Amino acid sequence: MTEFARVVAGVVVETFTPPSGQSLADCFHADIAASFTQVPTGISVVPGWTFDGTNWAAPVAPTLTLAQQARAALMSGLTLTLSGSLTLAATLFPTDDDTTSKIAKIATGLAVNGTFPGGATSYPMKDASGTWHTFTIAQYKQVAGTIEAYVAALDLIIDGNPTGASSLPSSSVSLTLS
Repeated sequence: MTEFARVVAGVVVETFTPPSGQSLADCFHADIAASFTQVPTGISVVPGWTFDGTNWAAPVAPTLTLAQQARAALMSGLTLTLSGSLTLAATLFPTDDDTTSKIAKIATGLAVNGTFPGGATSYPMKDASGTWHTFTIAQYKQVAGTIEAYVAALDLIIDGNPTGASSLPSSSVSLTLS
């Protein structure tokens, strides 16, 4: 079957393959049928491709600024691999505003009271898959501090990059917990 692409101002806006035994003229008004161009066999175009009358080209992905990359990284999370007093294989932890706000509240309580809420000696933190991991005070401080440092570095890049960073911080960190 023959595939056609409707090209407007050099950009493919739709593709169409006529039903068996029919032509474009059978399927569209003549003005619309004239806006279609036959796609060469072996090329699979989709809307967004360009056609200059001779050459087909896939769209070029935009180059993201470092700040845009940092925003994406912030929403993607931080992968932590833990060893020492607690072993945890590479696990993705969320770094979105809601999660980091919750972590900061618990960390503030630790700094002020030296304990978790209610005097607990351990406290759970949820990873990106929704699995809970329980940490002691020392472990929580290390994990929360690592997440905080990662988020702070990304926030600085997003907020104008006053430190002149030329790349994002690593989105994967190994920690040895005490």
